[in-house]
Amino acid sequence: MNPESNAYGVLLASVASAAWAVFVYFIKRALMNAPVLKVTAAVTSVNAALVTLIAIGFISKNDFQGVTTATLAFAFLAGFFHIGISRSFYYRAIHRIGPNRSIPIALTYPAITAVGAAFTLGETPTISIFTGLAILLIGITLIVQAEPSREAQAETHGARWKLFGWISAGVTSLLWGVAAIFFKKASLNLHPLATAAIALWVGAATAMLLMALDRGEESRGPIPASAWRWIFAAAVCQTVAVPFYNFAFVHTLAVRVTAIISAQPLIVLMLGWLFLREIENITPRLVLGALLTMAGTIVVIT
Repeated sequence: MNPESNAYGVLLASVASAAWAVFVYFIKRALMNAPVLKVTAAVTSVNAALVTLIAIGFISKNDFQGVTTATLAFAFLAGFFHIGISRSFYYRAIHRIGPNRSIPIALTYPAITAVGAAFTLGETPTISIFTGLAILLIGITLIVQAEPSREAQAETHGARWKLFGWISAGVTSLLWGVAAIFFKKASLNLHPLATAAIALWVGAATAMLLMALDRGEESRGPIPASAWRWIFAAAVCQTVAVPFYNFAFVHTLAVRVTAIISAQPLIVLMLGWLFLREIENITPRLVLGALLTMAGTIVVIT
């Protein structure tokens, strides 16, 4: 791998990481006074449509030669778990405990993938895996113990409502970590953008099904007109991030790409301090916790 290609891959991964960091603030705005599950279905549907349009420009019929039923099954599983199910938890976490607390926990998923691969594929767990997990757990503990956002303090929701936000962030990490294997297996025999488009449409259908089955407040009522501009902005950010993320793997090592994406909490914290400092209570404990989760994840995956 030549230095020029490697630098290009690092740049692509950095753009993807930044796009996802900006996304969380757009989705936070979209969720204000809006039903979470309906917003999830709307964002995922727009995201799927935009990625499909991009994919049409990059893929050809030849990219579908040799595609097996197993490949399509893995793409469907990735869409069901990584997009459909996980996003419903991910957006709930952002809505209930804020992006600065949910993102560092959700982005520990590469560590889950690494640990899962070590134990399920017969690979010997290394000292770095156990060391990284220890650092990661300390970081999560500090984040959970950090003072809640000022917005959350002003809400009438009780501790149980916020607890589900913390659980949702953890479930997001678990689902992303497991589904990463499905994405990898699907992309081995199918163009990454085609895989992404299929997974997103499956995820959109899953999100709509969850919305239809739910009878709680998170699917009740219409999406306010004021939320739609944030929904489209969030979907555009996701649409920028996915192609850049996939193509970064072509130009640099997967470990470098994943490490750059795992550094996203730093961007999220900076954006929170710049734009949401009045509602996001960014304390030294929270910053240290985010740094430790990022460091622990990187130690595990390297």
